[in-house]
Amino acid sequence: MPKGTILHVITGTAIGGAEMMLLRYLRSCDSGRHLVATLMPRGPVADMLETAGIGVVDLHGRRAADLPAVVARLARLTRRHRPAVVHGWMYHGCLAATLALIGARATRTGLVWGIHHSLADPGHEKRSTRAVLAALRRLAPRADAITYCSREAARQHQAAGFPETLARFVPNAIPLDEFRPDPAARARLQALAGLPPGRWIIGGVGRAHPMKDHAAFARALALLAGRGIDVHGVLIGAGQSDGEAVRIAAESGIADRLAAFEARDDIAALVPGFDLYLLSSAWGEALPLAVAEAMAAGVPAVVTDVGDCGWLVGETGRVCPPRRPDLLADACEAMLAMRGSDRPARALACRHRVAQQMSMNAYADHHAALYAAAAARRGAPAGAALMGRAV
Repeated sequence: MPKGTILHVITGTAIGGAEMMLLRYLRSCDSGRHLVATLMPRGPVADMLETAGIGVVDLHGRRAADLPAVVARLARLTRRHRPAVVHGWMYHGCLAATLALIGARATRTGLVWGIHHSLADPGHEKRSTRAVLAALRRLAPRADAITYCSREAARQHQAAGFPETLARFVPNAIPLDEFRPDPAARARLQALAGLPPGRWIIGGVGRAHPMKDHAAFARALALLAGRGIDVHGVLIGAGQSDGEAVRIAAESGIADRLAAFEARDDIAALVPGFDLYLLSSAWGEALPLAVAEAMAAGVPAVVTDVGDCGWLVGETGRVCPPRRPDLLADACEAMLAMRGSDRPARALACRHRVAQQMSMNAYADHHAALYAAAAARRGAPAGAALMGRAV
């Protein structure tokens, strides 16, 4: 790799918010200046990165016990490529990146941490994650900057002992040319899910996980149906086809009003067909890409008050406390009752908010400046790190 490489270290390359953000960001950059190392086995995003001309190195981690070997491999990779900056993505990526730089004695290499997780209650985290957090608190002085994709996540991590002086707010970005209103999307959704014409479609995109509280999604849907509102839920994400939402829908007698699909690669072609996006998460969200993608496609959202979700929707949507499917149903009912003549203006406001707050150019410029400052602080030529700017 040429001098001035930016080495990105990420926990894995499965489909997820941080992984997709890395992919979109690097697609907007000079791909030859970036290299990605994944701690866990290759996932679909690794193939997408390579298709975009970005090198991917699999460090062959399988479990926590592999961490020493993974760090040793990463240290060798660092010595070989001598990157201007190493950018850790997510907790484990940040930890491995830092330990590798220490092991390689790469004191002139800049280090940026990227935190993509909120931390409302550390008790919700697995024991292994809490151990990683404790290690990161001790290692934080080695970082030159810590980016957070939500301001709430920054506050939460600072309360947990992360240094405020290193904190930088860099919200996620959405490619507006990919996520945009599309009148044909409704027909695609109806064909995919076998929906009758005229039914309201309430959608959500995300893996089946307790933090997402898709049980609340299904319960809110059941409440709406019980009020005589002709609604149909659509959930898309890993584990959804036999997840908690499907079980709750069956117990509630609305199995025929919930369509659940595994992760798909045509989300941008389907999301504009939603009438409403519903995020039911109980915890763990920072600044969810899926909500912003829906808004960019002109779909208003009802969200729970976790992370920066309230800031994201602003005046374009509704915000509810977590674990309150009754309030989620109330908010959805109010949004669906909006006059037809008001819908185009609401759709435009959603898209405008994302364009204003979450542009890809701004995201790339933020990182270019961070890389330059990190490299300069470590004594490397600042120009060598100006590889984050979009081209």
